[in-house]
Amino acid sequence: MPVHESPLTRLERHARGRALEVAVAEQRGDGWASLTWNELYRRVIDGAAGMIEAGVNPGQVVVIRVPTGIRQLELELATRVAGAVPLLLPEHLDPREVGRLLDEIEVRLVIVDHESRLALLRRAGLMDAQLFECDDRSWERLRGMGLDRRKRHPDLLRWVDSARAGVPSSAVLGLPREKSQAWLFRPESSGTLADLVADDVVLLTGEATDRFTTVVRDAHLTAGCLLVWVEQPHQLEAALAKHSPTHVLLDHVTARVLEDLMVAGRIDGEPWHETPQEVLEATSARVAEARLSSRTKKLAADVSALAPWWGGRLRVLVLDTRVNRTISGLATTLGFRIGRIAHHPAVKLDLAAEHAVVAVPAAPAVEVPDAELPRRGGRNGLDSAFTLSGS
Repeated sequence: MPVHESPLTRLERHARGRALEVAVAEQRGDGWASLTWNELYRRVIDGAAGMIEAGVNPGQVVVIRVPTGIRQLELELATRVAGAVPLLLPEHLDPREVGRLLDEIEVRLVIVDHESRLALLRRAGLMDAQLFECDDRSWERLRGMGLDRRKRHPDLLRWVDSARAGVPSSAVLGLPREKSQAWLFRPESSGTLADLVADDVVLLTGEATDRFTTVVRDAHLTAGCLLVWVEQPHQLEAALAKHSPTHVLLDHVTARVLEDLMVAGRIDGEPWHETPQEVLEATSARVAEARLSSRTKKLAADVSALAPWWGGRLRVLVLDTRVNRTISGLATTLGFRIGRIAHHPAVKLDLAAEHAVVAVPAAPAVEVPDAELPRRGGRNGLDSAFTLSGS
């Protein structure tokens, strides 16, 4: 696959040129949280240096299992900037397959937000892996460790960037396969994502372990646009109203229920039409060039009332599923384009052979506290880490 600019290079460019522009937003309860490009850059580079300080070397694997949203993006980027490989495992993978996949590679770190997320990994040996229970306090402490390491070793991340030059860095996913063993693969795509620019506002739905959301996240890092990321279909309407996206990218789960969401849609708390289902059916009939009664023609024209529901400035809609006549008709009437993301065929990845692990040079020796990964509830009042092997 072609190797793009490194994540560090792309982050630095956006932190300089778009420092105060919002980089990513997510829904939290009844409100919204966000980070600017400068904030994201600082948190990522400190997190990356903190991982290195705790013993993660370029080429090693970091398993990330945290909720969809800003924290997932931060950790994934920090792993990439540290020269390690972020590995994301879908929940529906068989634990025995997960164990086989992980036992074949060098997993150095497992990041979870709660111990319940370790259930999927119960069949994996992970004898040399360290566990990082990443709540807000622990993530802050890890970044603090990284900031200290960067002060002692200013060229650390540039050295890592050079050591991993020419090596793909994007997230690796587990791929379940019917009647055969699961694979690891690195998602690739072509199409609409190449056209994203910095001024775009991209609304994305779906889980972090979906190949669709994975390629979108990397395109966001390249373009420097605003990424609004929600996981569940029921969050779509609030995100549209809050952020007025120029691009809406729906994973297969949300895409399949899009018509239901539009039927139930509300604008300023009120239904957008008295008979929304009939309006969408009339729109579909018009696209099919069926004979329409005067009432049906009027209903088809009424679909324009749905335009404000999309936020008012939608230019491109991408569905990770087949586009039906209703959606095609809606796009024609409302004046937006149906984009396409073409997933390249999955190629089995031999992660162990992809790139040798590289030891990071030691920082200048100074008196520092214990540099283990922070974790809640450590012995003697310390937020110490521990290995999965119990050592």
